[in-house]
Amino acid sequence: MQRFEPSTTVCYTSGVVARIPHSTHRRANETARLSNEILNHVSEGVFLIRASDGVIVFCNPRVEQMFGYSSGELSGKHVSTVNAPTDKSPEETAGEIIKALHAAGQWEGEVYNRRKDGTPFWCHASVSTFTHAEFGPVWVSVHRDITERKRLQEDLLRTKVFLDSIVEHIPNMVFVKDATTLAFVLFNRAGEEFLGYRRADLIGKNDYDFFPKEEADFFTAKDRAVLCSKTLLDIPEEPIKTAQHGERILHTKKIPILDDKGEPTYLLGISEDITERQHAERIRQRHQRETTTINGILRAINTHLDVKAAFPEVCAGLRELAGCEAVSLNLFDEGREWLSFLAADAPWAVGPSPETRLRAAEIPAVTDILAGRPHVVADLATELQYPIVQLIYALGFRSLVSLPLCAGSDIAGFLNLFWREVDGCQGGEIGTLTQVTNAVAIAVEKSRLFEEVSLGGERLAILSQRLIEVQEIERRHLARELHDEVGQVLTALKLSLDAIDRTPLPAGHARLRDARQHLDELLARVRDLSLDLRPAMLDDLGLLAALVWLVDRYSQQSNIRMHVEHDGLDRRFAPQIETGAYRIVQEALTNVARHAGVTQATVRLWVEERTLTIQIIDTGKGFDPALASVDGVRGGVLGMRERARLLGGDLTVESTPGEGTRVIARLPV
Repeated sequence: MQRFEPSTTVCYTSGVVARIPHSTHRRANETARLSNEILNHVSEGVFLIRASDGVIVFCNPRVEQMFGYSSGELSGKHVSTVNAPTDKSPEETAGEIIKALHAAGQWEGEVYNRRKDGTPFWCHASVSTFTHAEFGPVWVSVHRDITERKRLQEDLLRTKVFLDSIVEHIPNMVFVKDATTLAFVLFNRAGEEFLGYRRADLIGKNDYDFFPKEEADFFTAKDRAVLCSKTLLDIPEEPIKTAQHGERILHTKKIPILDDKGEPTYLLGISEDITERQHAERIRQRHQRETTTINGILRAINTHLDVKAAFPEVCAGLRELAGCEAVSLNLFDEGREWLSFLAADAPWAVGPSPETRLRAAEIPAVTDILAGRPHVVADLATELQYPIVQLIYALGFRSLVSLPLCAGSDIAGFLNLFWREVDGCQGGEIGTLTQVTNAVAIAVEKSRLFEEVSLGGERLAILSQRLIEVQEIERRHLARELHDEVGQVLTALKLSLDAIDRTPLPAGHARLRDARQHLDELLARVRDLSLDLRPAMLDDLGLLAALVWLVDRYSQQSNIRMHVEHDGLDRRFAPQIETGAYRIVQEALTNVARHAGVTQATVRLWVEERTLTIQIIDTGKGFDPALASVDGVRGGVLGMRERARLLGGDLTVESTPGEGTRVIARLPV
């Protein structure tokens, strides 16, 4: 709008008043036109607001476009019209801005506006004051739409909150250090709880403020190496002293955070507490070593009929198992008045010879041994009143454990384990060592039986019966020990790993699942071994139940369909009859699975006139029974026959090559 006067031209352009002489009228018009063009095309919206009442007297097209009004529609409206309600009314918002303008003459900030249709949006406003020739004091308010910027800021804030929440709830310790000072700038809750320090005490400090110098030097050297190489560093084991949990072991990964120029600005650290996992792994490895050693000892015992021949290997295994320096063996005579001595270790070269006989009453361990208890001497100096202990002490030993050799209810003697330091015996686990001593006791008993058998053929049947009984004792014992001792420890280890697994372990979860799977497989193998040695149901439920289970198990393992037919077995038989019948069927089924080459077989059992008859029938390859009778081929035919004979029965084998095999056993009941 322009208004002309005679002597001068008064030009109103965007609320700016200028009195221009006629001589410069043309130039003024050009300037006004240029100003209008600028206001019409700037990207910001421009208001001119009368200071006296807050009424809008001018706005450029960008304002009208931004707020959704048509041309001239905003003129004459109060400035609060464009303010959106927040926690304050539009009038209150406008009033606060007006108050600031009266006080300082200018104001700048973010305002929450609304369009004509009521849609709210954010603007950045810059308001300044000047005096207009017509309107008096006015405010020029320049508005820029920052909706997109605010949206991006809110998105960034949500992302930051989300990421902060993730970091805060990660169960591992997470920390960030300044790349220059190595001072902590971030610590999550897990790190705070693990180290035992408040986050406020950690931020701005470095390792030297909390850890011993040696540890701080180690941490700092690793940090500098990461920042120098600009690559991730994986530290598998990192000991650290905490304020509340003592020394722990961490698995730490340190990662450099680089700027847009590729230079490190921060160092990110993620640490997982692997103390319990390492402890569990050490237990597993120790158990594995113990199992391997025990198996080697048992293998040596089972390889030799004479315990003297196996004893060097037994000594070596016990030294490894218990960490002792020497081992010896004492065996009672029949009257338990004298003890024989056996050793395989070099220190005994100047000690008792293998032919030495020791009076039982002069051995301090005998009282405990005969009571079935281990005899533990932490310091041999306390027993120097005994001559034998004086000799042991002179050889340089300072502590010992004597373990009874129990074969059933009989105590055959005892094993002695020696250490050169006081309290050395505390390192040996009596429970684990007892497994070995019981096996040695059985071996001693077997050795004695073998010696007796070799004395004369007339006692062969009696001694063979005793040998089988000892073998059954061994199997029953091994089944019980493997189930109770090894099974319990492995189960405890599995529970320990399961407890770790319930805590999220992003870095090591797959490895824990593998460990648990191996443990499950090992437990299953121990359970199967226990059943193979002697199923408990044979003692608890009797022959029929044990045979039904055996046949079903063989069917599953061999894919041979086996049928059981029986009559008169709904009763219990003498233990030796049940054991003999079970072993005969077990051996026969093993031969079928190994040699017959069939898909089905039949087991028949019946009782008739105080005789239990057993038949195992297959239609497989067959073989020559004469050959089996001569040299015992075809897996244990002679063993089955000997079992039947010792029970007062007999066993025959009917077989023809290519036509199958029938094993028939008759046992008196």
